[in-house]
Amino acid sequence: MTFLYCKHQIILRPARPGDGKKLAPLLRAEDRAELAASHPGENPADLLESFIRRSRESFFILRCGRPAALFGVSAPGWFSLRACVWFLTGDEAAKMPVSLVRIGRAAVTRFLTLYPELYNFTDERYPAALRFIKRLGGRFDGSSKTCGNVRFLYFTFRRNSWEE
Repeated sequence: MTFLYCKHQIILRPARPGDGKKLAPLLRAEDRAELAASHPGENPADLLESFIRRSRESFFILRCGRPAALFGVSAPGWFSLRACVWFLTGDEAAKMPVSLVRIGRAAVTRFLTLYPELYNFTDERYPAALRFIKRLGGRFDGSSKTCGNVRFLYFTFRRNSWEE
């Protein structure tokens, strides 16, 4: 197996089928609530598995052998200049904040080599996610959308040399 990072009992590797089912029961309560609001009635394990399948690249983080996070990037079309970046965490992620930010920054840097702009929406009720996105260099432009009664804030990461 190829590990992209293996240090301090933290392993980063490409995601594979089944990783979503491993992380789903261990999701942070906030991540579970965000998924429930954005995808009402859908099973978190099935959602995570579909995110892996749809992604051009996706990765899995383990800490001390336990699932900690799953993230990736997917584009709506073959020649798209924009792609949706996603990052979901389990309870283990809270025990590795510095490593999580380092891995997240490296992932954003990598994904920006593939697409000049990355985007998504995040649950405004989740302050840790808002801080994490900002620490990785994400920008909020003030736009949002509502799913049910939950407001999701739009954010982007942009390659420095890219302009619309």
